[in-house]
Parts: sequence; C-alpha cells; structure tokens
Amino acid sequence: MKMMTNYPMTERIRSYEPFRTPQNFWLQCLIFCAVFITGSIVQSCIMMVGFIPYVMSWMTEKMETTGEIDSVEAMEYFMNFLEDPSMTFIMLLSTVGTTITVLLFCRMIEGRKLHTIGFTKKGAVPQYLLGLAVGFVMFSAVVGLAWAFGGLHAEGFVGGSAVSILLALLGFGLQGMSEEVLCRGYLMTTILKHHKPWVAVMTNAVIFALLHGMNNGISLLAIINLTLCGIMFSLYMLRTDNLWGACAIHSIWNFVQGNFFGLPVSGIDSGDSVFRFSLIEGSDLANGGAFGLEGGLPCTIVLTAVILVLLFVPFGTCAAKQEKTA
Repeated sequence: MKMMTNYPMTERIRSYEPFRTPQNFWLQCLIFCAVFITGSIVQSCIMMVGFIPYVMSWMTEKMETTGEIDSVEAMEYFMNFLEDPSMTFIMLLSTVGTTITVLLFCRMIEGRKLHTIGFTKKGAVPQYLLGLAVGFVMFSAVVGLAWAFGGLHAEGFVGGSAVSILLALLGFGLQGMSEEVLCRGYLMTTILKHHKPWVAVMTNAVIFALLHGMNNGISLLAIINLTLCGIMFSLYMLRTDNLWGACAIHSIWNFVQGNFFGLPVSGIDSGDSVFRFSLIEGSDLANGGAFGLEGGLPCTIVLTAVILVLLFVPFGTCAAKQEKTA
C-alpha cells in the first residue's frame, strides 16, 4: 500500500501566480507570528466590547454598595469572569477577528483568492456535512475508548438549555474555522507554495500545538495529541482538496466534547451539555486529567488511526492523481 503524496492542492497553489509570499521558510514563520499577533489583538478588542456591559454593571454595583473598587478584588472578579461558562459564547464569537485578519492579509498582502486557502465553491456544503459526521464519529470513539479504559464515569442525560447549546454550536463553528483558516488555510498553504508538503504539514501542526500551550492542565501527551490533531487536519484538507471539511471536523469535535458529552475542551468548561461525563481521578492516561480527553491515550489512538487512513487508504481526487502518476 503506497503513501498518498500527490495532492491537487499543491499544484493549484504553486501555479497560482498572483500568490505573493517569500520563499525563505523562517521569514514565512516570522510573518505568520505578526499575522497571529494582529489577529489576537483584533480578537481581544471584539471580546472586550462584548464584556463591557457585564463589567460596567459590576462596577456600578460595587460603587453603589461600597463606594469604591479595590484593584485586587477587580482583578479577581475579572479572572473568575473569564472562566465563567456563560461568557464562553462571547469568547468564541470573538475568534471571527482572527479569521477576518487572516483573510484580509491573504487577499491584500499575499494577493490570494479564497480557493488557495481551501475555500472552494464546488462541493462546499457536502464536504462540510461530511466533516461534521467524521468529527462526531472520531470524538465519540475517543469517549468510548476512555470509558472502556476506566477513565470516565457516565452521569447520563442532563438536557441543558437548548438555546445555550445552539449558541455553543454557532460559537464553536466560528472558533474551529478561525483556527483552521489561520493554521491550515494560511500557514500551511503559504509554506506549501515553496516547500515540500511534509514540511508544511509538520510546521503548522507543531505551531498549532504550541498555540494551545497555555491552556489549563496542559501536559506532554496533550502537546503530542494536539500535534497529531494538526497533522490530521492538514492531511484531511490535502486529501479532500478543500478547507471546509477540516473546519467542520474541528468545530464539531470541540462542540460535542463540551456541549454534547459535557467534558472540558482543552481544559475549559463549556457550560450546558446534552449528556454529562465526569473524569475519574487517578486515570490521567485514560482521560487526560485536567486537560480533558485531548490529553489522554484514547485520543492518541484515534488520531493515529485516522492519520494512517489519510496517508495510505486511496479515495478521492488524491488517489486518482496518485494512480495517474504511478
């Protein structure tokens, strides 16, 4: 069984003349850092605008009751405020700032069109729906393995607020897309323009993992799994020749983790959920500990299996091109 190495997206990106990007690998990475920081600032501004009404309400209440606002108390309030699951939607919504920043950079500076980022028109809806199904099955498999390994306790159906769950679905749809546009749609394809596919895949996967390095409960296995996630998303994009599916997998993975199974998403509580599973203490290898299932061995097993399928199992346009050039 041969490894899939010929990707139509590689040819399309390299043959698109208006695509302006430096050939030097390290310069590409440096520019990425600048784009990421700019996007983070825009995202933070959007988030703060959403937080202002809540913060002002608290400050008004404190002034009316005590006549002053203690700086230590204000800092404590703000830190607890950021960890409040009810604020999750605002934080997820703000990720659109990163998406807009990256798309503007790709269009205005690099001179690219959406198809070089992976947003192709043909088959967009079917590819997104397929990605939702793939992501749901993948994370369900992780949950099943974690439960079989004794890392989870099923508390059953809890039926959280339908409005909150639907808002979370929308929020994670935006958040998953923002990370895919940043790491796969922009960074990977920029590197792919002048370098080999494996360089583009591994670079964006490692950077993707490091971007999550400050999350609660981070561990070595969590970093490994996040890197595997980046590899899997990258290969899925290359194999399907679009970014829609990767966006869908990423979004539904986070959504079902937090708002369907009731588990922490990269160490963050997402609030209301359909079902509730709890992590069994002392089973960090099986459930990822404080970081959640993405930091456990079941996640490693599922991601490795999917990566092997993407690397070796023939399907789609990539398989056809492989046979033609063999």
